[in-house]
Amino acid sequence: MDYDRAQRILLISDKVEVTWQGESVWIDSVDKYSGVATIHPENDPRVSKNVPITELQEHGTTPQRG
Repeated sequence: MDYDRAQRILLISDKVEVTWQGESVWIDSVDKYSGVATIHPENDPRVSKNVPITELQEHGTTPQRG
């Protein structure tokens, strides 16, 4: 994934399935200059880590109801 796409995922209301090393994650923030994203596992928001944005994989968009 690239910075621009990661930033768009943060701003949209649809859920986009993103994985890092096969694990479903949420993107909390992205830093364009360092190329790093702060993420947390989908099932545990208390655990966050910084990973290269290029290691994130997008798997589709699910429209949110509301």
